[in-house]
Amino acid sequence: MNHKFFTLPLLMFTSAANADALNVLIYHHVDDSTPHSTSTRVDDFIKQLDAFEQQGYEIVDLQTAVREVQSGQETPQKRLALTFDDGFRSVCDTAYPILKERNLPFTVFVTTDPVDANYQGYCDWEQLREMSKNGATIANHTLDHAFLVRESLQDTDWFQSATRNIEQAQLRIEQEIGHAPMLFAYPYGEYNHELRDWLKAQGYIAFGQQSGSIEQHSDWQALPRFNAAGNYASVSSLRFKTSARALPTDFSALPDPVVTDALPPLTVELTPSDEAHYPHLQCYFNGQSVELDWHDDTRFTVLPPKELVNGRHRINCTAPHRNGSPFYWLSQQWLVVNQ
Repeated sequence: MNHKFFTLPLLMFTSAANADALNVLIYHHVDDSTPHSTSTRVDDFIKQLDAFEQQGYEIVDLQTAVREVQSGQETPQKRLALTFDDGFRSVCDTAYPILKERNLPFTVFVTTDPVDANYQGYCDWEQLREMSKNGATIANHTLDHAFLVRESLQDTDWFQSATRNIEQAQLRIEQEIGHAPMLFAYPYGEYNHELRDWLKAQGYIAFGQQSGSIEQHSDWQALPRFNAAGNYASVSSLRFKTSARALPTDFSALPDPVVTDALPPLTVELTPSDEAHYPHLQCYFNGQSVELDWHDDTRFTVLPPKELVNGRHRINCTAPHRNGSPFYWLSQQWLVVNQ
């Protein structure tokens, strides 16, 4: 099988690129009875918020904080932003009262069709308006939580369908809430470069579901978020994520995540760093440790441990600080299609 190697170019960043990071957490349900993998138990959610306060983290408005990082503005080191995808009922009924009592900002990426249809498991527009008046940002997660890019290699109409979906959801939020920020979250974290570039041209900041930290050298239409649900909901499991930094490289040069290759290779060229300890860098493919092929001190290639089936797969790479902490992250999601 022929492989195309994807290489990230070596870039030297200015001192502004060393501005403090922003870490964003992603939630879906805050509920004890919904599916484990996408749910944060109520007591775990409260424990998380307590721990963030005790550890000195500031919970910040997502859009404001991202713009500050993007501009290189000096900011406090310990900042977190909270995001909720889909607009499930437990966000309005359970998470919102807890966050309102603590006066904490948060963002809800809403899928608008279920809200319009008054689906029982979702917030309604009245609830979303109430939250918008009390610390919440209501943002775009499409009309119907569609697979936006899975047909992009075989359906010539996919792009028009995907962009229309996003535009119509943005309009519904504007109509119901009165305003809609230029923030977008990809359903399932799935995107390709053509959709990413369209969102950039429209002025959106966009978020995936891959892990990592946001810094000035991030890709502003493919920003990472750390999962705070399921097996990752405990305070101990989040301790290295809330303090994370981004591996020094140009994230906008990461390859298109949509591939047909069952063994997609990723070659990364890191910026020399006095802080991130590259000799201890490790990568995990779908949670399994994998070997790295180092070409020199800052350039390596990583392959899946076996051929990938159709669907989503993820590689996470982390390197510790030379003093042990924090950890520096890079995460790449592959969407394998058409096999």
